[in-house]
Amino acid sequence: MVNRDIVYQGVLLLVIAVAAYLIIATTQENLTRLGVDSGIDFLWKRAGFEIGQKLIPFDANSTIARAFVVALLNTLMLAVVSIICASILGLIIGLARLSDNWLVSRLATAYIEIFRNIPSLLQIFFWYFVVLRTLPRSSESIELFNCVFLNNRGLFLPAVSFGPGWVWVAGALFVAWAMVYSLRRQQRAFMPGGAQPEARGGNPVTSWNLLILAGVVGAVVLLAGAQLQVAQETRFGYRGGIVLMPEFLSLVVGLSMYNATYIGEIVRSGFASIPRGQVEAAASLGLPRHLSVRLILFPQALRVIIPPLTTVYLNLFKSTSLAAAIAYPEVVSVFVGTVNNLVGQPVFIMAITMAVYVFISLCISLFLNWYNRKIALTVA
Repeated sequence: MVNRDIVYQGVLLLVIAVAAYLIIATTQENLTRLGVDSGIDFLWKRAGFEIGQKLIPFDANSTIARAFVVALLNTLMLAVVSIICASILGLIIGLARLSDNWLVSRLATAYIEIFRNIPSLLQIFFWYFVVLRTLPRSSESIELFNCVFLNNRGLFLPAVSFGPGWVWVAGALFVAWAMVYSLRRQQRAFMPGGAQPEARGGNPVTSWNLLILAGVVGAVVLLAGAQLQVAQETRFGYRGGIVLMPEFLSLVVGLSMYNATYIGEIVRSGFASIPRGQVEAAASLGLPRHLSVRLILFPQALRVIIPPLTTVYLNLFKSTSLAAAIAYPEVVSVFVGTVNNLVGQPVFIMAITMAVYVFISLCISLFLNWYNRKIALTVA
């Protein structure tokens, strides 16, 4: 006898397939009637425009497909930097809310209540139009150690350029990581029950970690002929080094400060979910406060923190589309805006853009779900 659930699922899939076919056929018919080319050949045409910020070489003679890759890389860089900054700030705020210090706790609460109720787009506008636009000109830049410059054209940081042996740098990083990992495993093998080294009142491998990383990486960097490139002032502003556009800075600050309010509340609720007995047991071990939080309380709180944190990260990634409001060259601004105006292919352009957002969001979700299962198995 055929399972009734299988029949229902088959009927549902058939309905979805028919609906998708009707939508695609109707769209294709309307495009043909309007004389709109519905192919994707436009991706290999000459772009004919420049992009202000790019992580890979790009000019007006490059293809539209390369312009899409440049915009996608800008989107990913914005999302990664914003997620890191929001996570660090949210962790600090969440722990501050749990502080026994009345003033610290109230300041963290005030931060959450204020910035959580201001739309993220409005915060981005504030940092872009009110703060960064009012910075001094290039000739009057704010300098730090004569190598970091801040003005209304962005933040200029020194960059490291490698010689022909740059491949050795990547190899040195891998070797250093392998050596540190091996030392950690050897030390844990001598601990009772495989406990963490910190549980015995310190981490004697820390000094060796730093020496190995600094020594191996530093030596190979010198052998590779690395040079520090500092931005130089020219007639038309600073050139060279790493340039962070005002639009990028505004987006990172605005998105980080807004999403950090939710991460802070998630962190607070995660620690608050730990039974009181666990907190007292951690205190009875005689460990320093920061070690008891890092080794005992925080791993348990992660089981509660990770699931809602996934939603915050996904919302933050999708919020990078707000960058189009201040003309930061990300996917929506470049591909949906500039490219669509040039070639007039709204259907395929929107479909490609939405597919990319769905794919990256699913990757973020899958990774965090995997990490959540790993943490749950580790601390259970």
